[in-house]
Amino acid sequence: MSDRGRGSFRGDRGGGGRGARGGRGEYRGGGEGRGRGGGDRGDSYGGRGRGRGDYAGGRGDRGSGFRGGRGDRGGGRGGGGGRGGFTDKFAGETQVFTPPGGIPAPDNRVTELENKILKEHGASDITTKMSKVQISGGKAEQPSADNWFPCRPAFGTRGVEVTLWANYFKLEVEARTLAKYSLDVSGIQDKNKGPKGQPREAKGNKLHSIIKSALEQVGRDVPYATEFKDQVISVTPLSLPASKEIVVKYTDEGKDDEYKVKFNGPIDVDLGQLSNYLNSMRDPTGSTSFPKFEDAIDAVSIITGFQARGSDQVASLGRSRYFLLNKASEAYPMGFPGFNTIIRGIFQSARPATGYLLLNANVAHGVFRPSDLVSEFMKKFDTDKLHELHKLLSKLRVRCKILTEGKPEEFRVFQKAICGLADKHDGTGANRPRVPALGATPSQVSFFLRAPAPPGIKEDSYCTVADFYLKKYKYKCQNCPVVNIKSKVNPVYMPAELLKIIPGQPLRRKTTPDETRDMINFSCRSPVANATSISTMGRECLGLDSSGELAEFGITVDKKLLTVKGRELPTPQILYLNSKMSQQTLNVFEGGWNMQDVRFIRPGAKITKWTWVHIDFAGHYAHSKYELVADAMKDWIAFMRTMGISIADSPLQPAGARIAVRQSPIDDLRNQFKAIKNAGAQFVFIVLPGRKTETRVYNAVKTLADVEFGFHTVNVLENNLIKGKRAVGEPPQRSQLQLFANLGLKVNLKMGGVNHKLKDDVSIVKEGKTMVVGYDVTHPTNLSGNTDGLPSLVGMVASVDSDLAQWPATAWAQAGRVEMLDDTLAERFAERLRLWRSKNKQQLPTNIIIFRDGVSEGQFSQVLVKELPLIRRGCTQVYPANQQPKISLIVSVKRHQTRFYPTDPNHMVKSRNIKNGTVVDRGVTQATMWDFFLTAHSGLQGTSRPAHYTMLIDEVFRDRSRQDAANQLEKLTFEMCHLFGRATKAVSICPPAYYADILCTRHRVYLADLFERSDNQSVQSATSESPQVKIHDNLRDTMYYI
Repeated sequence: MSDRGRGSFRGDRGGGGRGARGGRGEYRGGGEGRGRGGGDRGDSYGGRGRGRGDYAGGRGDRGSGFRGGRGDRGGGRGGGGGRGGFTDKFAGETQVFTPPGGIPAPDNRVTELENKILKEHGASDITTKMSKVQISGGKAEQPSADNWFPCRPAFGTRGVEVTLWANYFKLEVEARTLAKYSLDVSGIQDKNKGPKGQPREAKGNKLHSIIKSALEQVGRDVPYATEFKDQVISVTPLSLPASKEIVVKYTDEGKDDEYKVKFNGPIDVDLGQLSNYLNSMRDPTGSTSFPKFEDAIDAVSIITGFQARGSDQVASLGRSRYFLLNKASEAYPMGFPGFNTIIRGIFQSARPATGYLLLNANVAHGVFRPSDLVSEFMKKFDTDKLHELHKLLSKLRVRCKILTEGKPEEFRVFQKAICGLADKHDGTGANRPRVPALGATPSQVSFFLRAPAPPGIKEDSYCTVADFYLKKYKYKCQNCPVVNIKSKVNPVYMPAELLKIIPGQPLRRKTTPDETRDMINFSCRSPVANATSISTMGRECLGLDSSGELAEFGITVDKKLLTVKGRELPTPQILYLNSKMSQQTLNVFEGGWNMQDVRFIRPGAKITKWTWVHIDFAGHYAHSKYELVADAMKDWIAFMRTMGISIADSPLQPAGARIAVRQSPIDDLRNQFKAIKNAGAQFVFIVLPGRKTETRVYNAVKTLADVEFGFHTVNVLENNLIKGKRAVGEPPQRSQLQLFANLGLKVNLKMGGVNHKLKDDVSIVKEGKTMVVGYDVTHPTNLSGNTDGLPSLVGMVASVDSDLAQWPATAWAQAGRVEMLDDTLAERFAERLRLWRSKNKQQLPTNIIIFRDGVSEGQFSQVLVKELPLIRRGCTQVYPANQQPKISLIVSVKRHQTRFYPTDPNHMVKSRNIKNGTVVDRGVTQATMWDFFLTAHSGLQGTSRPAHYTMLIDEVFRDRSRQDAANQLEKLTFEMCHLFGRATKAVSICPPAYYADILCTRHRVYLADLFERSDNQSVQSATSESPQVKIHDNLRDTMYYI
């Protein structure tokens, strides 16, 4: 998959010196820790600029010490205290990004090279390739590699040409051969310790430290770069022993562990061969694989990211994202409850394009845990927030300052993960620690001290943490809660002021609604702001202007962002019906249109049996606004009739049932829903409680209606339904009418209607012989618990009409985290074809255009090898052997890092983004690959993200002239983006891909008991066979998911 920010941030690594080995500074519940191993030596890492107020109310500039409350909440929020310091989003900006030296023209050399390469590949080359395409008849054949990735027939010509910024820098790469090693890191077992002598697997910061130590031994005289994971790139081969193995001692965590680093290789990385390919688009090896020269391009990415990854002042996420930890202008403190910080950083990755290698650079954002002395962090919390503090500290990695007996100026530093605060439930056995309560201080926490004991303390007896430190180290502990740095079973206690949180640790949980809002506000910036950040902060973070290391590898990064040619495609017109039931044309402005005073182009089936229910939370105020809700429901039903929806005058009785939900919404709703089903309802309008969707209630509604009982539902929040309505009988407000219209769009689609269509029908589809398909796979990600055993969900939609309005769907579960589809694909694809036939006079489609959503370039070949044969197998189940359809398979991707910015104020929308309909197929693409970037929507705020489309195999468009084929694919894709039935605007990615994504989300709702379980729940039931959900027969061939 494309890079989605998985992996871990690498925090501040600290110095490399070792301190005195000294005393035993850790405190265990049953005795004293040995405190062995090396650590960082030198100055105190803490600093006390904020005063030394303590837990009990000692002196200091924070008032009553630990009872500091929410003192840091207001920082950076434009006025202190509350949220909302985001004001003028364009303040101080120029309209378009204009760096010193102005806006350069796109490189004409590249344009000429693109034209030359395409001409050289020529009609004969394309004809030869296409002549080998065999449309499978009978058996599903393995597609020949000769048919994969059809050559771009031509560059598009439709639309108004514009010049755009692209978030790329040109890379000049010398033609040289580098050495590449792969690394294996394994622990060396200490045989004297038995099974306990096997070191834990090295990951994250530990792996980084081990690889760094190994390279310091073998790479002193050779320039090298690494991602500190499993690869090393060097200018010349490294000086390795014959075994190619290096032994490293790892002592950062207070243990004398040893690890073996195995250097495999080297293999040659020929940058000259890569350069030759980029200037000819011909692989000298004759390979048909894609992507090309992955090893070389990946090597360049490692080199350009190495300086940032090796810096103590930069946190790294995955392989591609970097965040400056010392730049306040790029950080935003989020305040209570977690006091986390949003940091603006940079994404970087080398990318191939015609004529040159490019460095793709984009603004990235991450949420990081606080970095401070733990004692200072504690002062942000009131004493009644100890449980919140305990939870926030858990799993935070800290540097522990281990004092030295008799030498108070010397100490060592070890890294540990905090378990939490000292707790009365800590420890086991007869000599458990004595902790009166959560938040107990050093003078209150006692542990059993076995011999030998320091002078002044009785051995084999209980001793407080405070007394131990005073007697052994002559150190007076602050009066802050004691921290456990090991485990509940075997606690190790330390004073909070001797622990410092390592900077750069990412937030692992889901953000709260307030934090999510702050994240959106902070990251939502104009194209000018983002382009400026890339050109300044981004270059600083990556060290592009100060790195001699790049020059050592023969790499130079251009100073300016790239400019490219784009085209603004003609915008289609939209058709509705007017009050006289004749067609009315609406013009599109900045990607949107207003359907005021118009009706749907074709209403769906009449809703003859319907009702509505009002759900609320049980309690004293349950259904307190019922009269307003009932009145608003009348307004809503009446408004839908003005849109053209045919609905019976009276609901099934009793209408407006009041349902109070308690602990289990699905049980509370089932009896009422069963009664509604028995009454024969087709459609039920659901009023949900409150102003924010309660997930459990929503999930219960959809599961019961879609799966168990089989009637359509549309949900609306009570607060939104009655917004602005102060009394029964009051006419609906404008905001209510907008809500009614949006809900009406869903109702008509669910009933099989056509909301709108294009004035000029989509050319390739209007003849009624083309089916368009979209499918997607979603994986169990962004969950707080263990995701092992959770299934991946597949969603597939397919058109059934020439208006591309109705997209019935099918979905299924398969093995988790497997992107390629299994054999179920063939069966379900055949099912879609049979449905098409039933809706189109028993005729099957001649053409099938498929949009596959969400796969990375590295998986393109897998789609062709594994999925295309299953699609063909599905066709053979339905078509006669000699009448197989023509298939074009296109991958659509939104999760990429390419962005375009306007250079001319006359070619941008109000948000200062490029105009909707802007397509780019030059400058940042490979001439022979048939791909393009399309910004179909009009970005309302922030920076618009284009969709990237790549043709994997084509049998539909190839019959047209070369120029027309390129133009028609772009036209089809852009026009379809205006046919998303749930909106009155063009959407950012074509509807088949969009609908498939929505479908997957809905099916995740049905499996909520798996996907939304708590951390400690098991998913063993999901590991043997993926759970399947069957949509009720009443809804199966409808857009129930919309």
